[in-house]
Order: sequence, then C-alpha cells, then structure tokens
Amino acid sequence: MSSRRRFRVGRLALVLAIWGVSAPPPVLAQANHPAVQKGLQFLRGKAGAEQIGETALVALAMLKSDVAPGDPSLDACIAKIRGRFTSGVYKPERSGGQDVYEAGVVCLALANLDAEARRGEITAAAQFLMGRQNANGSWDYTQRTQGDTSISQYAVLGPWEAENAGVNVPPQVWERAAQWYMSSQNSTTGSWNYHRDEAMQYPETISMTSAGVGSLLICQRQLAKYRRGGDTTSVLLKTLSAEGQAPKYKVETPAAKLDQAIKRGLSWLGANFTTSSSPVIGPSAYYALYGVERLGALADKETLGKTDWFETGRQFIVSTQRDNGSWDSTHGETVNSAWAILFLTKSTAKSLRRIEIKRLGAGTLLGGRYLPKDLSNLTVAGGRVVSRPMSGAVEGMLAVLEDPRAENASSALAGLVARYRTEGPAALKPHKDRFRKMLADRDPDLRKIAAWSLARTGDLDVVPALIDALVDRDESVVQAAREGLQLLSRKIVGLGPASPSTPEQRTEAAARWREWYATIRPLDTEGQIVAGEKKPDVSTGERR
Repeated sequence: MSSRRRFRVGRLALVLAIWGVSAPPPVLAQANHPAVQKGLQFLRGKAGAEQIGETALVALAMLKSDVAPGDPSLDACIAKIRGRFTSGVYKPERSGGQDVYEAGVVCLALANLDAEARRGEITAAAQFLMGRQNANGSWDYTQRTQGDTSISQYAVLGPWEAENAGVNVPPQVWERAAQWYMSSQNSTTGSWNYHRDEAMQYPETISMTSAGVGSLLICQRQLAKYRRGGDTTSVLLKTLSAEGQAPKYKVETPAAKLDQAIKRGLSWLGANFTTSSSPVIGPSAYYALYGVERLGALADKETLGKTDWFETGRQFIVSTQRDNGSWDSTHGETVNSAWAILFLTKSTAKSLRRIEIKRLGAGTLLGGRYLPKDLSNLTVAGGRVVSRPMSGAVEGMLAVLEDPRAENASSALAGLVARYRTEGPAALKPHKDRFRKMLADRDPDLRKIAAWSLARTGDLDVVPALIDALVDRDESVVQAAREGLQLLSRKIVGLGPASPSTPEQRTEAAARWREWYATIRPLDTEGQIVAGEKKPDVSTGERR
C-alpha cells in the first residue's frame, strides 16, 4: 500500500455511518419558491417583535429557508432568544405549559443555527424540557398531568434536535415518551386526539395523529442504538452509527409494539388525509401539515394512502397565501406562516440530512493533523479543518482517488460525498463497476470508500461484492462492508461480524449474509434472477 496515499486519504477520518434506508429522500429546492420568499418577507416584519416562542419559530422558518446568519431579521430573533439564558439556565418567558412549547422551538432554532457554538444554550433548553416531563412520560399544562398530545410533540422535538447536536439525553426520556404516546393512541382506530382523557370533547384529528406518529418515530429512532437482540428489524428504524457504542440501557418496550403503533397511525392518516377545512384536519391546517411533513421524512414516505402528501399540501398552502405573504388560521398569522414555510421547505428532511452529514464526517481532518501541502484548499468549520469539495464529474473525482500520486485526494473524497448528499444514489449508481474494482485495490482506504459507495447506490446487486469484502484483512473495510449490508437489508443488528473480528468470524458472517441474500434474490446457475421470482423492492423490503 502506498504510504503517500494513506497520508492523503487515510487521515481523513471518514466516518462510515449507517442509516437504515437506501438513501434519505432528496430535499427539494423549495427555499426559492415564490410563496416561501413572499412568506419570509412577511415574517421579517415580525422578527423580534413577538414573544419568545413565536420568535424562535420565525427564526426556524428563516433558517430552513436558507437565510444565512448575519441577516438582520434573523439576528434580531436570535438576540431575543439568547436573552432568556442566564448563568447557563433557560428561563422561559411564559409559564403553565406554554413554556414547554417555547423551550422546544428554542432548541430547534439554536440547533439549526450553529449546534457547536450554541451547545451550552441548547443543553440548557433541553434540560428545562426534560425536567418538565411527567411521571407517565408526557408533558402537559401545569394544572394537568394526564398528558397533552400537542405539548408533548414539541417537548420531544426539542431534545431530538438537541441530542443530534451532541447534548446528552437519557434514553429513559425517549422510552417514557414512547410509552405514553402508545397509551394515548385510540385502541380501535390507531389515531390520536388532543387529550385522551377528554375524548368526548376532542375528536381524532390529522394534526394530533401526525404528532403521535412523528413523536413515536423520533423515540424509536433514538432508542435504536440502545437495543440488543434480534427484534429491531423494522423498516422504520434507522440503524446504528459507527460513532461508538451507546451507554448500556435495556429498552423494555418491544420494538414490534412501537412499530405496530406507528403503522396503525399511518394507516389512519392514509384513510383520512385531507387539506380541507373539515374538523378532521384540526384547528389549523398549517400546524397539521407541518406534522405530516415530519412523519413523511422520518418514515421515508412519499404518500399517505394513495395521496402524495407533499404535492397536495403544497397546492393548498400556495392557494391560501394572503396578499401580504402570510397564512392565517387558529393561533394567528405569525405561527401559521412559519408552519407553512416549514412544510414547503421540507424542514424535517433537512434536519435528517444534516444528521447524516454529521455522521459521515465527510472530508474532515481532525485537529489539523496530516494536512496536505496545498493549504489553499482547506477551510475551517465547527473547529475542524475541512477540505473543499472538488467540483466537476464524479469520474474525475474517482480518477484522483485512484491515483496514488495525486495531491488533492481529500478534495476528491469531499466532492464525492457532497455529490451524494445533493443527488443521492443517482450520483453513484453509474460507477458501480468501478467501485467493485476499487474493492480489490491494495489501499484499504480506497477499499473502504468503495464499500461505502456501493452500499449507497441502494441496489441489491452490489450485495455479493460487499459480502466478499467482509473477509477483507483490514478491519475498517470489514466494518464498512458490514454496515453497508445492514443498510441495504435494513437489519439493525445484522448478521455480523462483530468489530473487531477474527478471520474465522468474518468467514462465518459472510456465509450468513450469503444465505440471507439467497432468500431474497435467488439466482440460477447463469447468475440470472430465476424466472417467475419477483424482484425485491428496495424501498419497502417486499417483493413486488
């Protein structure tokens, strides 16, 4: 192996993380939509003039619309939010239950602004929220303890963004919240209402069912890393990352039970989804649609039932925008306008992509060590030295990575990952044969990149190559291949091998993966799919 190449590529500390689906859904470029820009103009007039909760929601809508820090309106919102922190403690402006909403959106805004720089403030707001969780796992108004579906939704959202920003959230928070949401689900229909203990007063709605499903998806995602055993193979789960082992914690709630609650909620939404003003959507259609966008991203669903939820919601939002750029319904113009913009910009999908980018650690040189000679190609982000992504065709990036004499391998690797982030599997699929050849390269770093890339094509025909890579002599290549197989198979635990592993363990794991592959893609002696067999659908894990 070329020591020069290891100098160029091996020190990039590329974190090969697993997501549990073939690729996150592409984030549509909606920030420049005329309705969004017109809505932003309305919100700029509200910046800093509202109470903290509304101000944080305005800031979040701006950030999801790609308004950059330094914008006077955004800075006015952030300055007002930061005024609620004193000596490392978050002091809400409101009380009685409204403070939970407030702290939740404050977490969301700060985590989407700059998670590294605002870590202390995010931690303080998250600690406030965790301290308000009831014994039954819910959050509610101070005069109640039974649980409020809407308040609990924002109390889950805040710590979720906080934990993704590096804040420690005890797993008990997620499990207790999940248990409460399951207990408050309608046992017959699978839907949720505002207060389960007041079912006669509050009907089942799209807004509250979206809150229930979305919150369970978040809890399920955050608990996944603590699970041990073989019952966590749901397609709704995201698999473990390679960032290290989670602290020991035994999740008592069966994964199958969580999965079933989520599926029942999605089924109800599929049968009842509408954007009309009928009571089923809830007091505000924009609040409901923001919840639908969240579960659509978390569950990786483009439809509810047979309805394209995004296109239906988009048409409704665009058609109901007022002349001044706002949207109005229950709770007023400011929050409804923010919710409408958060839907149009696919705000949760953006959060998920940010999480993926963080786990990929694309192109980072930690601590500034092993810098390439050409320092003009480097920048600093979040305290890390980062190579600027190479532009141009993917073929050019691969040529650089394959050339042991090239000095700009870090830029090529950053460019490859950046292209995947923007285009998804389509950027990698045309180069599958080349990645297969790279798996035989003498350089283990190049083999690791090849395994990572093959898995993210989302195609099952790359499985044999990844299985062969399980017996690689380099542990990091084995790990990348195993995680790639977990990604494609949606097996959160997988079939091994463990890390680190012995050659015997790697051989045994490869045999198990081949047995699995034979069950989903039987081949004849010519290597073709057997006639009459249905091709597995990678998007669902089912045959079609």
